[in-house]
This record gives sequence, structure tokens and C-alpha cells, in this order.
Amino acid sequence: MITKLALVVTGLLLASQYRHHIEDHYDAHVFTHVEELVAAVRTDENGRVGLHREPTDPRFHRPNSGWYWEIVSGDQPLVKSASLKDQKLDLSGIVPDENHGVQTVYGPGGEKLRAHVVHVSYAQDPGSLTFVATAPQFQITDDVGDFATHVVMAFLLLAVGLSVAVVMQVRVALKPLKEIRREISDIKSGATERLSGNFPADVQPLVDELNYLLDHNEMLLKRARNQLGDLAHAVKNPLTVIRNEARSMDTRQGQLVLEQSHIMANNIDHYLSRARIYGKKDAIGYRTSVHSVLEDIAYAVGHIYKDRDIDISLSCVQEKWFRGEAQDLEEMAGNLLDNACKWAEQRVVVHCERENGHCLLYVEDDGPGIPTDKIEQVMQRGQRLDESREGHGLGLGIIQDVVELYGGGLSLGKSSYGGLSARLKLP
Repeated sequence: MITKLALVVTGLLLASQYRHHIEDHYDAHVFTHVEELVAAVRTDENGRVGLHREPTDPRFHRPNSGWYWEIVSGDQPLVKSASLKDQKLDLSGIVPDENHGVQTVYGPGGEKLRAHVVHVSYAQDPGSLTFVATAPQFQITDDVGDFATHVVMAFLLLAVGLSVAVVMQVRVALKPLKEIRREISDIKSGATERLSGNFPADVQPLVDELNYLLDHNEMLLKRARNQLGDLAHAVKNPLTVIRNEARSMDTRQGQLVLEQSHIMANNIDHYLSRARIYGKKDAIGYRTSVHSVLEDIAYAVGHIYKDRDIDISLSCVQEKWFRGEAQDLEEMAGNLLDNACKWAEQRVVVHCERENGHCLLYVEDDGPGIPTDKIEQVMQRGQRLDESREGHGLGLGIIQDVVELYGGGLSLGKSSYGGLSARLKLP
């Protein structure tokens, strides 16, 4: 925008300067003819004013050319150019100027003329005479218009050339940044771990700093995981001792200690698992194959329920990816598959879809399902509808905790096989 404005201002300035130049050129040419007229004035023996030599410019002989001259005494023209024929100039508005300034007069057809008017007084005859020479104003306007047209065309070409040059320069300058953006996208998707490639000297420090931040983030993440693992072991070992001692106590107090220690152990597992997930939910560079994780879980769960001969089938899970860590997907999918196999009659189906940048994982079974009005109750932590099967009612709550930290969601509904359909929405 600034470049275009600069070109417009420059074009207007050039046109204005050219107008002044062409006007000065015409005025100097006209004044030369006035001087010719003053030098050529003669009087005959009868006292009549005449010219012994007329201006040689052929335009003074072309009718209505706008190039005219007159020698006037009082209000009467004494001698005039052939281009005026039997007409005369309208000199009613002129003012004799000792500085020989340019004035505007009007020709026979009302045309606008630029005129030099010189008033000369003689000590003897012919007395006082006024010399007038003109040039047409439209020729100046036409010359300036032609010049402006050429300037506009030249500046248009210049503007196009500058625009192309700016676009090319910006593309070349932004190419390293686009490459950095592409590599950061690859890091986020897990395709690579660090920025690589050759970058210009001005951009390389930025790349080095980004790689340093990635290394620092990974180091902090590993340190946090190690500390959480140490804390888990440090707390679980005393709890194991407490539970063993409580089992040896036959009193009501021993039973109470055992129950509370179980609750403490479950809470520790839950909150430590949640803390580990929260520490890495925003970390970049993780990508997990859905197919590989589900295949391992299906094998493990199938082995657990092998006596019930449940058919676990995986459908459309190839080439699907979860933007997160494998153990988080294992925890979510493992709980869902375990629940499905626990309630299924003969069949569990797992399939996956991709929708608007999300991975939708469905786990369906042919079991009794859950009544619609009971789904909200089941989603609450620790709630169970049927106490006949083993479990603590924490599985769905843990899944919700994990999936929400990834910005996804868990929903339950009716399966097309008659049982329950659990849907995980994952990044």
C-alpha cells in the first residue's frame, strides 16, 4: 500500500514538474516572437507602422492555429498575423506588464491562449505600441496529457514489477519459517522428534532455541515421571505392610483398617495415574498406533476370558493414530474391553473412525446393555448397577479422567448388537 501511494505521489509530482517545464518552454518561444516584432517595426514616409520582416514560424500563417501576433495602437490593431485573417484578439482583459509576464487572452473562436504582452513607448513616431504574441493553451494540455499517459503506463509496469519482486522476496524470506512450521507439525504428530535441516544464519538461532526447549521439556517430563514412580513405590510398600497386618487381625478394627487401606491404595493409583497423564497431556511429539495397542489388549483380555470363548474382533483400526502416549490409550481401551468382555454373551466388536481431526473408538458388545435412564448413574465414579460381577466401579471414571485431559470425551449408548456401545473421542 505504501509503495502504491509513493508511486501515485511521484507520478503527480512528475506531471506537475513537466507542466511547469512545458509552459516555460512555450512562454520562452512566444516571447522570442515578441522580441522579433519589436525589432522589426518600421514606419513608412506616411507614418504608417509596418514590419520589414515578419516572424518566420509557419504556424503564424495557418488559420485558427492559436499562434497569433498583433501590433496594437490604442484599441486598434495596426498589423496582425495571417493566421487571424479578418479577425482580431480579445485584448479587453489584458494589463500591460513591465515584467513581460504571461497573460491569458481569448482567440477568435473563444479559445484560451497564453500570451506575452509588451507595451513599448517610442520617443517619436510611431508613439506607443502594444505587441502581443500567443500560443494555444490546449497544446500544452495535450503535451502534459501525453506525458502523464506515458508516466502512468511506466509506473503501472513498475508497480507490477515491484509487486512481483516483493512477493518473490517475501516467499524466499518466509521459506525457512514455513519449513520450521512444517517440522513443528511433524513433531506434534510424532513423525519426528527435533527440528532438522539447513537454515539461514539469521534463522538458525531460533531453530537451536526450539530444539533446546524440546530437550528441556523432555528432561523435565522424564524427571517428573521418575519422581512420581518413586512416590508410588514409597507409599505402596507401607500400605502393603499395613494391609498384611490388618488381615492377621480378626477384630472389627482390623477389618476397618483393611477396607480403608484398600481405598487408599485405589486412590493413590488413581491420582498418581492422573498426575502422570496431566504432566504430559500437552507435550508434543507423541503418536500411537491404535491398531498395535488394540491388538495387544485384545489378546490379553481374550486370554483372561478364554473360558467363555468370547469373539473379539477389530475392524477399521489400521492406519489410525492417537495423538498421545500408548499407556494412556492402553488404560482407556483396556478398561472398555474388560467391561465389554465381562458383560458380553459371545461377541465384542471394536472399530475406529476418523472425523474432523478426531479418532472415534467404539467398543460394542452383545450383552444386556444399560438402560438409558441409568447411563448417567453408571458414569459416576464407584457406581455399579450389578454387584454380581467383580469390580469397584472405577473403570469408567478413570477413562473419563484420562480422555478429558486429552480434550476428548466418553459417551455410552445402545449397541447395534443389542448390548452397550462405548464411544471414545480422542485427538
